[in-house]
Amino acid sequence: PQAYPDFWVLPLPAASPAVPQPSSLCSGHFGVVRLCRQRSTGAFYAAKFLRMRRGRPGAERAQVQREVSILRQLQHPNILRLHELFSSTAEVVLVLEL
Repeated sequence: PQAYPDFWVLPLPAASPAVPQPSSLCSGHFGVVRLCRQRSTGAFYAAKFLRMRRGRPGAERAQVQREVSILRQLQHPNILRLHELFSSTAEVVLVLEL
């Protein structure tokens, strides 16, 4: 599994011969969501991987920063809470409570 500080991105369950294995829990225009587990507590989280494209990194990063700002302010039972944030020049990973 892929490692981030204190988190493991878990492999997806094995697929049956009739159904191919998906590469993520879900995907969208900007990234994919994978299941991860915190090493220290064993708790499961959703890791949202957002790749930064080379053409317009400033605009994309501003959009991600806006999403992070909103998630930090919201506390609602139907909205996933932001637990952790990892960032590099190539991608941003939002770790969200399930």
